[in-house]
Amino acid sequence: MAWSPSHAQDVAVPQTSIAEVNESAVDHSAKGTASNGLNDIIVTARRSPEYLQRVPVSVVAITKEELESRSITNLRSLQNFVPNLTLAASQNVGEAAGNAFIRGIGQEDFAIGAEPGVGFYVDGVYFARTTGTLMNLTDIARIEVLRGPQGTLFGKNTIGGAINLISVMPRPGWEGRSSLILGNYHRVELRGVLNAPLSQDIFVRLSAGIVSRDGYLRRLPPPVALGPLGQASNVPIDSEPEGDDRSQAVRVQLRWLVSDTFTADVSLDGSRKRNTQGATHIDAIDPRFGVFRQLNRLIREGKLPGSEITSDFPPASLLESYATGRNLADQDLWGVSTVLTKNLGSSTLKFIGAYRGLRSHVATDLDGLYFSIFESDITAEQRQFSGELQLTGTASGLSYVAGLFLFGERSKIPPSSGLINEVLYMCGCFYTADNLPQFTVSRRRLGSDSYAGYAQGTYKLADRLSVTLGARYTYERKTIDGEAFRLDTDLKPTNIVVATGTNRDSWSSFTYRVGAEYQATKNLMAYGSIARGFKSGGFNSRTAADLPNLGFAAFKPETALTYELGLRSEWLNRRLRLNVTLFHTDYENIQLRQQTIFAGTVTTLIENAAKARIRGAEVELVIVPAEGLTLNAVYGHLDPRYLDVGRVPGITLASRFQRTPSHSYSASMDYKSSFRWGTLELHGDYSYRSKEQFQIVAALNDQAAYGLLGARLTLRTREDRFSVALFGTNLIDQRYRTAGRGTLINQIGIAYSSIGMPRQVGVQVNTRF
Repeated sequence: MAWSPSHAQDVAVPQTSIAEVNESAVDHSAKGTASNGLNDIIVTARRSPEYLQRVPVSVVAITKEELESRSITNLRSLQNFVPNLTLAASQNVGEAAGNAFIRGIGQEDFAIGAEPGVGFYVDGVYFARTTGTLMNLTDIARIEVLRGPQGTLFGKNTIGGAINLISVMPRPGWEGRSSLILGNYHRVELRGVLNAPLSQDIFVRLSAGIVSRDGYLRRLPPPVALGPLGQASNVPIDSEPEGDDRSQAVRVQLRWLVSDTFTADVSLDGSRKRNTQGATHIDAIDPRFGVFRQLNRLIREGKLPGSEITSDFPPASLLESYATGRNLADQDLWGVSTVLTKNLGSSTLKFIGAYRGLRSHVATDLDGLYFSIFESDITAEQRQFSGELQLTGTASGLSYVAGLFLFGERSKIPPSSGLINEVLYMCGCFYTADNLPQFTVSRRRLGSDSYAGYAQGTYKLADRLSVTLGARYTYERKTIDGEAFRLDTDLKPTNIVVATGTNRDSWSSFTYRVGAEYQATKNLMAYGSIARGFKSGGFNSRTAADLPNLGFAAFKPETALTYELGLRSEWLNRRLRLNVTLFHTDYENIQLRQQTIFAGTVTTLIENAAKARIRGAEVELVIVPAEGLTLNAVYGHLDPRYLDVGRVPGITLASRFQRTPSHSYSASMDYKSSFRWGTLELHGDYSYRSKEQFQIVAALNDQAAYGLLGARLTLRTREDRFSVALFGTNLIDQRYRTAGRGTLINQIGIAYSSIGMPRQVGVQVNTRF
């Protein structure tokens, strides 16, 4: 079983050749040393291969075998199995954009001016934007979730932790794999992998995936005639179900063993999504607020079709909506990376260079009504370049890693066309010709550059006692500028500029890690550490033409200092694994959106507005009571408390943290029985999350505690040439929310939320040749 945290000492995996090290670390991470006991797992949490139980960083490693047994084909399912992790889709920007929190620290705002609080990496390459991070998984060797600040070895925006995906690498020999999934909601997923040697020293690996699944939130026929409705709204009526998945992805990897000591890896990837919007349900309406008084008056006067909209309007089912407006989430991502590795004997020199780009167009109907009241239409483009030079090695009881890192990003948001209360403008029944409002829309551009140097070493003071010391210095500079354009009578942007804004700022940060590790026995290790991390500063990028400088106000980085104690142990001849982590975090300069006064105008901006402390624990237990049977339980607890809330309205020192359940746990059972023709595998799992508050202020549609049940039955031939599996996730068909905007009820009269996946059942057929 590869389901464990890590913590430990300075023992590096023995190296022979670079290829062998990479194969061990990536392709065979789930192989065990004892046939009837626990598996050994190799991770790269400290930027070099090490055994999981001997790494003094809180890590959960999920192997490709576990991804399959838990029917995890998309990263959104990860939060069900990792304690103290919240990972769900960001509202308003499509199902593929991730919103990650680890140990209560993250970032809900997806705007280009803000930064995530959890770093996301694929094969060591940092992804700066959350768009595209909730990806479908193809040919993944393992996923590592690092909890707590990773400010020394990973750097910016890992204040909460990091999520690292490691791909299976090209290797000698011919190999082919295919996977077909058929399920409800007309689900069809096809994946394929081909590994081929081009010569004795050059190998190529091609992986591709196609996913097609219908949406699970049904748009109901509006209770008014479509003709008058279309005329009143002046927008196309879209009745496609929300929450579907239509995506394709491909990756080509090339490995060249230039010599016995030099390896070159090149990877090219691209993905395309053409989805409807994320599943959005209107939870409540209060017609006393927003535009409902004017809207209902027009309905009573017969100028708009239908009956008056009251608080009884929202559908009772979370999988239904009366929305008829914008309904798309298109995303294109691509990238190329190069990893050059040179074995210098007792050390290894590595360069990781990457270029990535994305384009996203998301248009959503968030009000759940057949009138266009609260919709958005956002297009974003981003390009990034990163380069990192690493040196890892050992010398006289010291294992070390040092490096230089540079990163550049350019993002822009072209003018969009979504409006608040659009129906009042388009119906021709509210505004007169001489009283038309002057609508504006903005174009924004962001530039960001980051430079860092770091070093960390672990030194053996005695056979069983080691100490770790590391530090990183980061310098960043950012610029933002934009213009506000007037819209014409068809709500299209013109070339008339009504306001402009620009800002620039720079920050520096010193982060560090100090720790001690005591290896009491071969299978028992205790450690203590102090680690500091930071999340980058940025700019408020949600512009307003009536604000000075378009509202481009800067905010500073936020910091976290975590004190951590850990125990990593295996017992009963390696049939029982018990790992415990306790931590306390001092969290300062927290970036919160709040109502404030900017240049004499009352508005809502992100400011460094609070500080807090977060205490918590993580427990992982794995038992192998009999041959072929593995029992697993993981638990996370969080106890955050505000120490200062500044001028943030609506919260007090007793307020809950957003996206931070107090309790999260999962339990699973895996049984494998061998026969003459192959194996029979049975898996069952249950995951639980306590109450979750979605915003910094409590709201009526926060998610109550809930649990999800999953199971899988697999028949597998010998040597894994063929397998067929029946599976189900959310078998009790639990209805639950993954995000919400309940506080809008007192502003626009609407509270809405994103809805999680209902029950999924299907069959999966895998082949290997």
